[in-house]
Amino acid sequence: MSITTKANIGTGVLQTYLNKTVLENFEPNLQFYKMGKKATVPGGYNVLSWARAIKLTLTAGQVALDEGVTPTSTGFTYSVITASPTQYGMYVEVSDRLLNVDPLNVLGDAAKQIGANMARVIDAVIQTELATGTNVLYASTATQRTGVSSTMVITANDIRKAQIKLKSKDAPEFGMGYAAIAHPFVIGDLQAETATGSWIDSSKYARPEQIFKGEIGMLYGVRIVSSSNIQTFASTTTVYPTFVMGDGAYGVADFASLETIYTPKGADKSDPLAQRATVGAKVDFVPKLLQNDALVRIESAATSV
Repeated sequence: MSITTKANIGTGVLQTYLNKTVLENFEPNLQFYKMGKKATVPGGYNVLSWARAIKLTLTAGQVALDEGVTPTSTGFTYSVITASPTQYGMYVEVSDRLLNVDPLNVLGDAAKQIGANMARVIDAVIQTELATGTNVLYASTATQRTGVSSTMVITANDIRKAQIKLKSKDAPEFGMGYAAIAHPFVIGDLQAETATGSWIDSSKYARPEQIFKGEIGMLYGVRIVSSSNIQTFASTTTVYPTFVMGDGAYGVADFASLETIYTPKGADKSDPLAQRATVGAKVDFVPKLLQNDALVRIESAATSV
């Protein structure tokens, strides 16, 4: 009979437990990651690639047929966008005295915090890439970031204009509409506006099973997703970006390369008295803006509470 004790808990059972714990607290917190198009090459490679179909632009005259005459075939091509991933990782040390109290709970809590922190890092990296997009709308009468004052908060009309811009570029939708990821302060301004008559709470959707995690409602055909992990811009006031996007606006790596590493306590030259163990995680990751026309960034101030 095999008995799991504190002496052997650092073997495969604990490693599997920590892998699962990191994943469970990593993936659900990735608000930006889930909107991205996954790379066509699995993670763990030195170069990731995304294939983008080139839009066909033949006119009515070009596709008109002559009776009995076989037309010339139309060329259909892809453009391939590539990027090299960066490796991100972190670990924590746990003392032997703490491990002696309750090793599963202590290491599990550490793994949860690592997963959540890594998720915030990945979403921040994605936002840095999205900030290179050139389709920008500014709240109120501002025409540039430095012109956004503390009272220039987002309105329903800003969401409407972003949706119109995406529609005019034929940006594909996420099934039920476009998606916007915004800070809770920004969403609070939208909900407080008296003119937002077209706001629909997510609980009233006809097909609630299609709700994104964090989605709280829809405005002018744009599904609003809340995330507190929004990277703001420093300007004359704190500027909050709201990213309004269509399906396939940007690409992300998958997480086949995500690895959890547990090192049990053991005496060596760096730790001669076996006083600590470590648990950590690392991942190869890169985001890439794929369709500039499928992304609009609204920059505004926000009412904090």
